[in-house]
Amino acid sequence: MRVPTASRTVRIGFKGIRTTTDESVLDWDYTPEMYNYRIQNGVLTGKLGLDAAKGFDAVLHGARHAYPALPSGVKVKGIFHYRRRHQGNYDDRLVIQTSEGALYYTAVFENDTWHEVEGYTLSGDAAAVSYNYGGKDVLLMCSPSSTFAVLDDGTVKTVTSAPRFSSVTVHNERIYGTLNGESNQLWFSDDFNPENWSVSGDEAGYISFSDECGDALAAVSFLGYLYIFREHGIYRLTAYGDQSEFSLKKLFTATGRIYKNTIALCGDRIMFLTDEGVFTFDGYTASPAVRDLPDIAFPTQCSAAYHDGAYWLACSLTGCDLVPIPYTNNVLVRYGIRDGDMSMLAAADILALCSVRSHTAADIVLSVKTGGEYKLASIGEYGTAFDTVFPKIYRTPFSDLSSPAIKTVRDVTLTTRYALKLTVFADDDSREFELPGSSAPQTVFVGMSGRKIGLQLRSESGVCYVTQPVVRLDITAQR
Repeated sequence: MRVPTASRTVRIGFKGIRTTTDESVLDWDYTPEMYNYRIQNGVLTGKLGLDAAKGFDAVLHGARHAYPALPSGVKVKGIFHYRRRHQGNYDDRLVIQTSEGALYYTAVFENDTWHEVEGYTLSGDAAAVSYNYGGKDVLLMCSPSSTFAVLDDGTVKTVTSAPRFSSVTVHNERIYGTLNGESNQLWFSDDFNPENWSVSGDEAGYISFSDECGDALAAVSFLGYLYIFREHGIYRLTAYGDQSEFSLKKLFTATGRIYKNTIALCGDRIMFLTDEGVFTFDGYTASPAVRDLPDIAFPTQCSAAYHDGAYWLACSLTGCDLVPIPYTNNVLVRYGIRDGDMSMLAAADILALCSVRSHTAADIVLSVKTGGEYKLASIGEYGTAFDTVFPKIYRTPFSDLSSPAIKTVRDVTLTTRYALKLTVFADDDSREFELPGSSAPQTVFVGMSGRKIGLQLRSESGVCYVTQPVVRLDITAQR
C-alpha cells in the first residue's frame, strides 16, 4: 500500500533569539542559539567584534588613534572616563584601575602614553565620577576598601574625613555617595565641596536605610532627581540646596537582587540586571526589558554600559563554550533599546567596560583577555577579535515542526557571500555541507529523514552575509 506523502516548504526567518520558549515548540523564525552573528535587514551578518581601543581627535570628527599598549603585566579591573578641559581645550583622560589597585591614565584626544598615578591605590569594586571643583575638572574616586580621593590632572588628594563609599555621583551642587554594610546609608557633601563631610544642618549629612531593601548600591542623577538603587528596590530623592527640602520616595521593589555594576544610564531610561532579568526604568516605573536573556551563571561578575543606542551587558552564560574557561564573563550581550534586537558576542573574556562620551567621542572601552593577553578593546564591525576570526553560530530549533510524521529534508537553498558550513540534523543523525562564497543562491541536496529535524549555520569568516534558508520537505503521513 502506498503511503501518502506531502511536500512542504519552510523558510527560516531571522527574527531573533528566543530562550523563554522550549525549542521543541519554537517557531523556525526564531533561534534558541546565536553567537557572533547580527541580524540586520533580514540577513545574518558578522558586524560584531572587538578592535584595539582607540582615542579620538578633538577637532576632526571621525579621526581616531590607538591607545597605547597596556603597561607590562597589567590586568585592568576598572575603567573610568575623566572629563577634563585645560586652557579651553578638551583634555579628557581614560583612567584604568589594575587588579593590584594601581591607577594609570592616558589622553583621549591626543596620542599619549600611560602615566601612573603616584601615592594612591584604589582597591576592590571601585567607582568614579567627573566633577568641576573650584574651577578645575577633577575625578572623584572611591571604593569600600579605599579612601575617597580627588584626582586633579595626575595628582591625588585623599579625603580621610569621607566615608568609604561603594559609589559616588554628582547631583545639583552636592556629591552623593552610597555606604553599605553595617551602615547602610546615602551620604551627601557640603555644597560645592567634595572635601567637606562634616555632618550638620547646613553642611554635609546622610540618610540611613533600615528596611528590607538591602544595601545601597548606587545613586544616579536622572531627570532632575536622584535615584538610589538598593539591592531590592529603587528610591527617588528630591534634593535641592537646602537639606530641609529633601524628600525620599520608594518607587520600585525588586523580587530578586539588583546587581550594582549593571546599572547604566541609557539616554531616557536606566537599565539594570536583576535575578529576574534586565529591567528598564523611566523614572517612575520599572519593567522587564531583555525578555530572552539566557541563564546567567555568575551575576555578581556582570557589568554593563550604554553605547550607540544599545545596552551592553558583559555576563557569563551557561552553555556557551566558545570562550575558554576560566573566565570572568564569556559573552557580551548587545540589546538595541529602540528595536529590541539582541546579539551576543563570544570572543574574549570580558573583565570591565566603560562608556566614553564627550565632545567628538562616543565609544565603549572594554578590558578583555584574549589569546592569553590583557588588552583594551572597542566594539568592531568586522567579525574579528584583534584581527583573529572567531566562529559564528546560528541554529534553528531542533523540533518535529508540530507533527509526529517522518520528514525528509530534500534540499536547502540560501545565498551566502562567504564560505559557510551547513549542518542538517535528523533525529540522531547529522550531516555537514561546505558552501563556498557566492552572490548567487545555492541549493544543497540533503536526503535525510527523521521525526525531529534542525539546521545549523556556522561561519569561520569575519564578514558574513547569509540570506534566509528555504527548506523543502517531504512529509510522510502516519498509518
